[in-house]
Amino acid sequence: MSETEEAQGFDDLVTLLSQGIAQRVTYFATHPRVQQPAREFAARLATLLQEQHREFFFLGFVEGNLVHEGRFLIGPTIFGRRVVDMLEAIGSGGILLKAGVTADEMIALFGIAADLRAGPCDLAQARASLQQRKAVHVQFSPPYSDPDWFGQFLYEGAEPMFVPGAGGDSLSRMVPVYQRMFDAVDAAHALTRRDAGIDIDGVRSIGEQLLAAAGDTFTDVMQLVRYPDYDTFTVGHSVRVASIAVLVGHSVGLPRELQIELATAGMLHDVGKSKVPDEILYKAGRLDPDERQLIERHPVLGAQILLENRQASHMAIAGAFGHHLRHDGRGYPSLPDWGVSSRITALLKVCDVFEALTAVRPYKGAMSPRRAYEIMVKDRGCFDPGAFRALVAAMGLYPPGTRVLLSSGEVGVVTKAGARIDSPFVRVTHDAEGAVLDQEVVREVGADDGSLQVTLALSDRPAKQRATSEPAPEPTVCTHTHADAAHDATVEQISKRRRE
Repeated sequence: MSETEEAQGFDDLVTLLSQGIAQRVTYFATHPRVQQPAREFAARLATLLQEQHREFFFLGFVEGNLVHEGRFLIGPTIFGRRVVDMLEAIGSGGILLKAGVTADEMIALFGIAADLRAGPCDLAQARASLQQRKAVHVQFSPPYSDPDWFGQFLYEGAEPMFVPGAGGDSLSRMVPVYQRMFDAVDAAHALTRRDAGIDIDGVRSIGEQLLAAAGDTFTDVMQLVRYPDYDTFTVGHSVRVASIAVLVGHSVGLPRELQIELATAGMLHDVGKSKVPDEILYKAGRLDPDERQLIERHPVLGAQILLENRQASHMAIAGAFGHHLRHDGRGYPSLPDWGVSSRITALLKVCDVFEALTAVRPYKGAMSPRRAYEIMVKDRGCFDPGAFRALVAAMGLYPPGTRVLLSSGEVGVVTKAGARIDSPFVRVTHDAEGAVLDQEVVREVGADDGSLQVTLALSDRPAKQRATSEPAPEPTVCTHTHADAAHDATVEQISKRRRE
C-alpha cells in the first residue's frame, strides 16, 4: 500500500465515524443505520492496522482541525464536522482507537455524541461513559494544549498541511466557512424532506462569508473544492458548484450582489433531490426509465420548494428549475416556447456539469479538467457559448488551488488561470529537492511566460471508484450521466471555442 493510499484509508475512516455519529444522533443504538457504519469502521480499521503493522490509530484534534501524524486532514475536517463538534464539546484532543476495536465499541463512541443532546459533557464524563459501555479499545485524548496529549510524538516535527507563507494560514481560515456551506446545504435538504421551510437568508449570509473569505483570490476556496466527500456527494456537489460559480462570476466581473445570489443559487440548485428516494438518488448502476423519470422531476420540485419561500430570489428559483436545460432548448424539464434561460442560469449549468465530470462519485473516479472540457465541447448545443468560455477562462486546465509539478522540478499551487488555458500562474512552495521554501523566497510565477511549464497536476488523494456490475452509462453530459468517452477533441479545439 502506498503512502497516498494509506492516507486515503485513514481519511475514509473519519467519514465513516462522522456518518455513524450522525445516524446515532437520529436512531437508537441497535438500528441498522447505526450498526452498519460501526461494523464497516471496525472491519476497515482492522485491515488498515494489519497492513501497516500498527497497534492503534490516533485521530488528533488541533485548533479546530482533525490531524493524523502531523498532517492536517482538510477534507475530513470539513466532512467530519460531527466528529469535530463532539471533540470540541467534551474538550478532547482526539480519539485513540486500538487494534481489536469492535462494532459495539464504535457504537459506544457514537453514543457520546448522542448524549450531548441531553446536556454538556466534559472529558472526564465522556471517558467514564466509555468505560461503562466497556469500550476498552477506545480512549479520548487530553486537549492539544495538555502535555499529555496523545499525539505529541506523532505531531511534533511533521510537516503541516498548511504551509506557512504559501497561503496556509488563509486556507485554515477558509475551512470554517466551507463547513458552514456544507451545513447549510445539508440543513436545507433535511428541512425540505420534513416539509419545513428553508432559511434562505441564512444560506445567503454564508454566500457573503464565502466572498469575504475569498477576497480577490479564490486559490484557497478551490483547494477545498478538490476534497471529495463520498457519502454525501449530493451536498458536496452543491457546495462545489456554488464555489466554482462564484469564481467564474468573479472572473467576469459580476457585481458583488450577483455573486452572492449566485452562491446562494448554487447551494440550493439541487434542493429538489431531497424529494427523490435515496435508493434512486444513490443508485450506482444505470437508471431504468421509471427511475429516470422520477429523478428528472427534481428541477421542478426544487423550483416549487423555492417558490413557496418568500426569501428565495428569482435567480435561486431559476437555477433550481433550469440547471438541466440545454442551450438549444432541449433537456429537462420541458420549456414552453415563450420561456427563456437567463445567462446566470446558463453559467450555473456549465459549473454544474463541470463539477459532476471532475468530481469523485460513488460510481466513478474523478476526471481531469482537460477531459471534462473535451466532453463538454463535443456535446454541441448543450451549453451557452459565453458561459462555457467564461468557465474555461476562469479555471484553465489547472484550476486555482491545484498542486502542480513544474518543469524546473519545483512544486507549487495554481493561483489563477493564465492567458493560455495550459499556462496558469503558480505560487511556488517547494524547491526541486522537495524542501519547503522560506516565506521570503516563495514567489508567484507566470508559467505562461515560457520560463516554466506545468508538467503534472498533483493529487493529494487518488480517485476512488467503487466496483459495480452495471455497465458504464453513455456520456450524455447534460443529463448528468458522466462516464468517460473516447473521442478526438483537443486543447486546440477548446481554445478555438473560447475565441468564437
